[in-house]
Amino acid sequence: MRLVVFGAGYVGLVTGTGLSDLGHEVLLYDIDPDRIAKLNDGRVPIYEPGLGDLIHRNQRGGRLHFATEIPASFADADAYFIAVGTPPGPDGAADLSAVMAVADTIAKVATRKAVVVVKSTVPVGTCDAVQARLAGAKVSLEVVSNPEFLKEGDAVSDFFKPDRVVVGARSDEARQMLRELYAPLQLSGERLVMTDPRSSELIKYASNTMLAIRISFMNELSRLCHATGADIHAVRLGVGTDSRIGKKFLYAGPGYGGSCFPKDVQALAALGRENGVQLKVAEAAHQANEDQAVFLAQLVDKALEGVMGKQITLWGLAFKPETDDVRESPAVKLASALIERGATVIGHDPEAGPNFTKVFGSKVAVKERDYDALDGSHALILLTEWRSYRAPNFAEIKRRLKASADGMPPVLVDARNIWRPSEVQRAGLRYQGIGVSLHRAADRPSQVLV
Repeated sequence: MRLVVFGAGYVGLVTGTGLSDLGHEVLLYDIDPDRIAKLNDGRVPIYEPGLGDLIHRNQRGGRLHFATEIPASFADADAYFIAVGTPPGPDGAADLSAVMAVADTIAKVATRKAVVVVKSTVPVGTCDAVQARLAGAKVSLEVVSNPEFLKEGDAVSDFFKPDRVVVGARSDEARQMLRELYAPLQLSGERLVMTDPRSSELIKYASNTMLAIRISFMNELSRLCHATGADIHAVRLGVGTDSRIGKKFLYAGPGYGGSCFPKDVQALAALGRENGVQLKVAEAAHQANEDQAVFLAQLVDKALEGVMGKQITLWGLAFKPETDDVRESPAVKLASALIERGATVIGHDPEAGPNFTKVFGSKVAVKERDYDALDGSHALILLTEWRSYRAPNFAEIKRRLKASADGMPPVLVDARNIWRPSEVQRAGLRYQGIGVSLHRAADRPSQVLV
């Protein structure tokens, strides 16, 4: 098939490249000339494992193209994919201006009957609105919902080995077209979910919000553990062994971030308000995530007996490993809080340093090497569980960090609970995890990763 994907951002780039690797001829369109120039030059503008090789292979094969205009050769495409951003507005509702702008472009350029596939995360009813927007097109265009479920850091695998592909379409013809499009993935049974557009749109929001709720609840429990002396690891293991609950997304931490969970939870809550339905659980999940950021800042402040005038190192600036995305990152929130309280912040991340610098400029010094970011700091805060941080040299960390004025050893705040407290303390450092009090850290067994 001949396909046009609008938006060469995270979703569009992975989706378009993946579709080209399935044998389709794909044009990736974007209004940003610099981004398109980089892609045509062989430079990938985002960090996503495996994506660069995939792009280069399909460019060489003549199946993948990048442009800021739709050439005549793609005006007769079989399908047009909308994969542009839907950022939150002041009230949390999704901004659909980019989606509608793409719809207007498609109406102008399409010269034959085709399917318009909405990959962007959009509120219920958006496909109907896009369909109405296309009413003036010279050809028949049917709008289909096909939300993306790509995890940053593992998106290539998610594209080729999806848990499910959701398609919301009204006609049998459109459903069959999407079946043929994804046929190379060999989907079977419940992995190909065929439904109506409105249900498909809601599935995306419901999925992300359900996961965010689990994270937020575990983070609330971690705060309760601090207050009561309970251990969040024991709680997680005890809860997760219940087959009705399961073990995934039960880790306490600094809060969720990224381009999906924060935006989608707020958008779902806003959608509920617009329709007279208060989604109290979704609203609470968002508030709990905001509270966790405040709690972490307070935890660091308490561990250092005040951060005013202190230098603090952050390891991990991206919102999760294997990405350079710092949108809504816990590191961004914590750095902002620490700077506001008078601390000096030093950062390191294997990939996200340049993007973090775009946010803070000279307010945060980002180092190229992890241990170099420690020199002279009073504390190290682990925020993103990159593999390179999992087994550090604690003796070297101790050598580079600085003791407090009263002689107290430097503190390590393990906001991902991946280090063994006993190893940290044997190196002469203080340990603080999430959901584990300082005075109990030496007594509890180390975390068992499940």
